[in-house]
Amino acid sequence: MLKKISLLTFLTLASLNASESLKPILQMGYDFGGTTLATVERDNYDYSSVNKIRAGQGLSLEMGAVVDSPNLELQFLIGYKFDNESASNGDVTWDLIPFTALALFKSNRWKFGGGLTYHLNPALEGSFTGYDQNGDYFHDQADDEYENALGAVAQMQYRLTNNFSMGIKGTFIEYKLKRDNAVTAQGNTVGVNFSYVFGERSRFR
Repeated sequence: MLKKISLLTFLTLASLNASESLKPILQMGYDFGGTTLATVERDNYDYSSVNKIRAGQGLSLEMGAVVDSPNLELQFLIGYKFDNESASNGDVTWDLIPFTALALFKSNRWKFGGGLTYHLNPALEGSFTGYDQNGDYFHDQADDEYENALGAVAQMQYRLTNNFSMGIKGTFIEYKLKRDNAVTAQGNTVGVNFSYVFGERSRFR
């Protein structure tokens, strides 16, 4: 599958004409949704204060390159995505490394399209210690590693300036637990993102 993706990327790049250019890009976003992997009680004495770690949710920081043409923009990104919840007696973190390739069609200030994303090393890690309501000591530990996963992305962005864009993104992916592939977690999400493309003087359109 990855060989096919690489070949498709190469053929797409080879078909671009000389008017197109390669530019660096930085992107930040936050996604919402996915299967609940863990719940965290922030206060041992207030059990109504509960937060959740979800398989798709979290902050993503990405960098890469853009191949730009008058009607088409190709984005190639690598980044780090994570979510963390802490309590007085411990914390838990969900993180992964996403590789994403997108083809976005351009129409005036809008860019829309989609592509593929490949998530490396998805993992849930954390530990909690303390005493429960009965006074018994406990030590809870999370150490769940998931298989690398391939998914799809749909994205739409609005160009506020020549360089800066903001938009929404949908991700469709499923993770399988390494020690038991029958256990899966849905990472389907909707999120917002902000990107900055370098190499051109920024101005409002």
